[in-house]
Amino acid sequence: MGWTMTKHDIYDEIEGFQVWNYMECDKDDEGRETWHINVEIRRYGEIVVPVIAGDITYVDRGLAQVAGREVGARLIASQS
Repeated sequence: MGWTMTKHDIYDEIEGFQVWNYMECDKDDEGRETWHINVEIRRYGEIVVPVIAGDITYVDRGLAQVAGREVGARLIASQS
């Protein structure tokens, strides 16, 4: 049976927006990680795009962090 690690909430600044990446990691019995992301966009503290749940999983935190940044950049581009 797997267990859940602590969540990691990080944000990046992109074109004046804050891209919040809420990452969560599950580990299986053999210690393999599976990372999930949820992305939210804010500007001046106000939510512009509510949390979007990612539907892809990632094998490490670095990949999940990059993916969250890329999802955020696409969401910001769609606001223009």
